[in-house]
Amino acid sequence: MIRYWIYLFNEEVGNEYYPRAEKIVELLREHQYAKATFKNVCDKQVAFITERISFSRIEMGLKENFPGQVEKNLERNMLIFKGEENEEALLIVQKRRLLLVTDNDAIVRPIFHALATISPYFLAVDTQFCHYQWLNFSQSSRKFA
Repeated sequence: MIRYWIYLFNEEVGNEYYPRAEKIVELLREHQYAKATFKNVCDKQVAFITERISFSRIEMGLKENFPGQVEKNLERNMLIFKGEENEEALLIVQKRRLLLVTDNDAIVRPIFHALATISPYFLAVDTQFCHYQWLNFSQSSRKFA
């Protein structure tokens, strides 16, 4: 199972930390695993540097730029992707991040590319917070394995 957290950062943070994404990933890792009082501090920090995600903006951008089929499930706040080779993926939309889940790696790249057309400030991080990548395919230095 392939899973990525995808965060949308505000423009200022995206521009400043583009070459140093590992610093952002450290904060996201701490936020994910923080306990009690420290969790509140991390929540505020992550809320300050990320943008709220609009379901309709994401849906519209993905429907325009994803080469396969995109369906929505509003009850679960998710989008369902069907690729050209019958690959499938789910994208769960939360307030300040997305969760991409799939069994097929081939569908990830076109989803990432479609998200990059919406904003160059999306950062994808695997759910173990080990590998990460800005979703901007014009960059040649990528951190994914």
